Order: sequence, then C-alpha cells, then structure tokens
Amino acid sequence: MKFMDLYQERWERKMYQFPIGVMLESFRCDTADAIRQAAKLGVQGVQMYAVEGAHAPENMTPQQRRELLARMQDNGLAFSALCGDFGQGFWNPDKNAVLIERSKRIVDLAKELGTDIVTTHIGVVPADPKHPRYQIMQEACFALSRYADSMQAHFAIETGPETAQT
Repeated sequence: MKFMDLYQERWERKMYQFPIGVMLESFRCDTADAIRQAAKLGVQGVQMYAVEGAHAPENMTPQQRRELLARMQDNGLAFSALCGDFGQGFWNPDKNAVLIERSKRIVDLAKELGTDIVTTHIGVVPADPKHPRYQIMQEACFALSRYADSMQAHFAIETGPETAQT
C-alpha cells in the first residue's frame, strides 16, 4: 500500500474520533479549573503543552498521569493532542538528538493520556530543498515519524511563515 493511501485510510478512520479542542493553557488557571472550564464550554477535547513544567513527561509520575486522565474523563473530555513545541525547531543538528528524544517521550505521554497526536513547530522550512537546513529538518521529522508510527501515533508539524508552495 502506498504511503498516501495508508495515510488516507488512517485519516478516514480517525475523522469520527477527532475532537475539537481548546488549549488548556488558554484558560490561564490551574489544570483542574481549566479542565472544568473547558467542559463548561462544551468542547470535546483539550490540547495541552507537554514540554515543561508540571505536564512535561519527566515531571509526571505514573499516578499523576492516571489522575490527569481520570479528571479529563470525569469532565467528559478527551485530549485531542499534546503540544510538543520546544520553541526552537529542528534545524540545529547539535540540538536535535536531545529534542528528538524528548519529543519521543511526549509521544509516549500522549498515548498514555489517550491521544495519538503530538503537534510541534519545526522551524521555518527553507524554500529550496537543497538548503542544508532542509535536510536536517527532514531527517528529524523522519526520525519522529518513524517513532510515532511504531507507537501508532502521529507527529504533526505546524507551519506558517513559509509560502504555500513550500
């Protein structure tokens, strides 16, 4: 099966389960209150940053993970995705090994919290595919996609400053 056919098949299976969500941090209050407020809005899901602080994988015990998931479920919510944006992209080969490893731990956390989607900004993608940074970013994305696939998850990149063609 071709990659795009496999992707389309997975996407069609997920569409009925793809909850519309809000960013947990947008409520600017503690996690428990933010979850309650999200539930009051009637949204289906929540996306949460998982790169630092209390929600970073290295800072959450197994018990805290179970409690967070239970709190979400008790309020009729699901995690639509976790945000794994470290604010520096994947263009620096000297930093990528650490960033990729940390990103894999976020994929693990996402799966534990009932979602299979992690989003991130990878940095500004060069318009010229021959640009050295292009290949560096492509290699990082490939490593992350391979890991996500092995976990039956998705590592989704966000973009914006590039032209539509890029």
